[in-house]
Amino acid sequence: MDCVLNLRYFPSPLVERQVHPEVEFQDNAKLLLSPFVISKSENEHCMIEASINSVRISIAIKKLSEIEVLLTHMLERFMALRADKFEILRKKSAHDEFDFSFLISDEHLQRFKKEELINFVLEFVQGIDKEISEMKLSVINHSRMAACFFTNGLANNKILD
Repeated sequence: MDCVLNLRYFPSPLVERQVHPEVEFQDNAKLLLSPFVISKSENEHCMIEASINSVRISIAIKKLSEIEVLLTHMLERFMALRADKFEILRKKSAHDEFDFSFLISDEHLQRFKKEELINFVLEFVQGIDKEISEMKLSVINHSRMAACFFTNGLANNKILD
């Protein structure tokens, strides 16, 4: 990621005095690098698309069960509502097969250190994976307790703690 974050200021060649992320608009194919995918498994991968003035990082989180799909979707919505606070997080993923997308421009590199941005993205991925696992365990425990109360209620037994 370090090499693709060598970005520079590059105004639009089509519209005077306008700067926009080339990776988003894709006006000129010469300014884009070919995207590459880093895969941990079939379900867990990351795509990095780079251009002269911006980089888009799209991340797919593993979803092996229906509960993980639901929890990931809930986190997507939660993060989309707070995307303005993160600055580099896109409100909607760039591609349908990915869950989260980051857009880093040359302006972000002027305000933040490159190493800090790389660490933020890496910690975000680790944190999301951990958060989904913890939420899944919590839902399973609550479901188990609810099932215990329900079956004890049906059998008219006293509830044991």
